[in-house]
Amino acid sequence: MFFSSENAEFAETIYANILEYVSSTEKPLEMYEVPYVVSSLKLFEFIFDVIPNDQETTKTNKEIEQETFKAYVLLNQITITDRYLLGNQIKEENNIRLTPAQALLEITFHNNDLINFRVEKLYECQFKRDLLYFEFLEQRDDCKDLLVAFYQYYEVTDYKDYLKRLFGIVHAVLMMDKESHVEIHLEEQESMTFIDKHVANVDEHITEVDFLNVRSNPLYKYAEGKYRIISPLFTIEMMYNGLFFRLKAINEQLPVIDRVSGFYNLKTYEFSEQFVLSKLLREIYGNRYVQKSGSELDDFIDGAPDYYMRNGNYIHVYESKDILISKESKQSYDHRDLENELRVKLFENERGSAKAVKQLVETIRKILNGEAIYDLNIRLNRVHIFPVLILHYRMFNAAGLNSLVNKWFVQELATLEALGLDISRVHDLVIIDIETLMFNRDALMNRTITIQNALLEYERDYLRFNIANARPRPRSEQEANALLEKSFWPFSIFLDNKVEKLGYRRSGKDLLAKVNVLFEDEEE
Repeated sequence: MFFSSENAEFAETIYANILEYVSSTEKPLEMYEVPYVVSSLKLFEFIFDVIPNDQETTKTNKEIEQETFKAYVLLNQITITDRYLLGNQIKEENNIRLTPAQALLEITFHNNDLINFRVEKLYECQFKRDLLYFEFLEQRDDCKDLLVAFYQYYEVTDYKDYLKRLFGIVHAVLMMDKESHVEIHLEEQESMTFIDKHVANVDEHITEVDFLNVRSNPLYKYAEGKYRIISPLFTIEMMYNGLFFRLKAINEQLPVIDRVSGFYNLKTYEFSEQFVLSKLLREIYGNRYVQKSGSELDDFIDGAPDYYMRNGNYIHVYESKDILISKESKQSYDHRDLENELRVKLFENERGSAKAVKQLVETIRKILNGEAIYDLNIRLNRVHIFPVLILHYRMFNAAGLNSLVNKWFVQELATLEALGLDISRVHDLVIIDIETLMFNRDALMNRTITIQNALLEYERDYLRFNIANARPRPRSEQEANALLEKSFWPFSIFLDNKVEKLGYRRSGKDLLAKVNVLFEDEEE
């Protein structure tokens, strides 16, 4: 599909060279690709940043095809081969030996969110989060001016109207074939005006801050009323992930007196960490057990967890962090840059303030010390405590991350043992992304599997994996290595697969009910 018939000889030569190369490697042909997604995004950024919009070419179609292919080969060398070589050089020069978890994290974190995703999960969760975000903003008096300006800019009546029109763009991606590109052709001026405001503008430089502009504007207009999808992934993520940036831009243009102050903290703390997490866990746990949200706990104690649940002798404590990792650390060839930023965001910041891991350990200390005055019926000699870290971006579903962060947790937990506290019934820390909770909400609500059992199984089979206990026993070193690598998988993959293996069928009824909200007024 890459070459036209006039490049048949060129294509045959390339294909023969690829087959010769693959024959000398361990992986099959199906594992290789030329249009690697990161290279595609870098190529598109280069075109927007360097090539003038009125640039004309004297090259033939045959030449353009060959040179585009060569550009991909060069970009693949930079984004894959050179990355691997420079990373190894840094480790050799600094005598660094990585643990298996660190090595996997170094390999996967920089591109995990770009290549590992399920379209149906991504779409369902982006839509639900989008709807929740608008519902949250609509409830707040300090956001009324912002929403009015937002609706005026996009020429819609309200958020339901906005989401209906956005749904039309995203639907084209959901219907696409795996090997095809997607075009959208419009005739109505109203629709063109709306979609033009979600199009990357070739007169503006696309920043290299983790493809931020492409994420926010993943469409390219190549003729009047005709558009092409730059990134199917970013088109779906435009629904929620891109919404914050669009709202932020409009908020900054409002008169100072009308602006929403602390808009970033409003989204990361009050919306993500309080509104969404509390609502979701209340639905999953139901009207059972002792449950308290972070806002409820703040009335009892300073430094309270973001959510607390006790079922008899089993306690779940949650910390939630709506954070991102900078592009510089994410794409760095030196794994220490990433690990240092992760520690600052999830363990302890530059000023010595405790972050998620240390906050969870402090909550555990208070529970074991009898200082959890918000729950007076804890039997300290029998209680089991399960610490959970909720993160709000898929980039953290990278192999090795949970193992690395849990190691910090275990080391910090040892300080409690030194104080004389019994930590034998404190379980490993599990990282769960918010979209995995959303995607499996119904299965958790109807108890196809409980959070309790999921945490126990992930701890036993993943975080505490021991090859000696593997069943069935690996028959070769290759099988043993595969099992070891699987043990570093994120909780998201484990839970999605587990729910489906237990026979749960994802009907989509909950999503349909949410989508129907957008059309209620029309039905009336």
